[in-house]
Amino acid sequence: MLILIYSAILPAIILMFLIYGIDQRNLEPKHEVVRMFIMGALVPFPAGLVERQLLVSRALHPDHHGLYPILFTAFFVAGMVEEFLKAGFFQRGIYRHREFEEPIDGVVYAVAVALGFAMVENVLYVTSYGLTVAFLRSITAIPAHMLFGIAMGYYFSLAKMGIGPIHRAYIIPAFLHGIYDSFAMIGGVWGSLALLLFLLFLIGLSFKYIRRLRHAPMF
Repeated sequence: MLILIYSAILPAIILMFLIYGIDQRNLEPKHEVVRMFIMGALVPFPAGLVERQLLVSRALHPDHHGLYPILFTAFFVAGMVEEFLKAGFFQRGIYRHREFEEPIDGVVYAVAVALGFAMVENVLYVTSYGLTVAFLRSITAIPAHMLFGIAMGYYFSLAKMGIGPIHRAYIIPAFLHGIYDSFAMIGGVWGSLALLLFLLFLIGLSFKYIRRLRHAPMF
């Protein structure tokens, strides 16, 4: 059991250490990053309650077939619920805090929320399904949550700079999450290939976001 727990926890912690160092001018206070990580770790519990209710409501309409159940689950049950809650915790927990003082900080704190969420979600999956799931999620789902977090932090930072509305920090990560989950749920050769290509796209997009924020002035 301890091996399962460690295998579930370590990927999120390793990625958090990697992202923590991207702020080359001024590292964020560790206690604030840990606080946001813990806030993210709380998100799976309200998310699970809401998602369960949405899945029950979908089950009451069995006339929907084909892509509808996949798209509903991917975009609304998982994408919207999880990313909106993560963004809400970010906005409530750090958006107006004095330590959120330069654009790249948005990425560090949003990724902390995202990886806190991913770690707890991973523990729940791995303890139920075993080490194979731990390996697969360590190279897919956990990095994906980090990449959604980078997008979220980017749009929160733009909003704080007065460039664009804050709701993009909610909608765009939810949309990206929905696309990811759609490919994951389709599965098979084509679904897996599309998922891999989408992850590569997200990696490229994330580097672009980080590069832009690194060169942006302080608030």
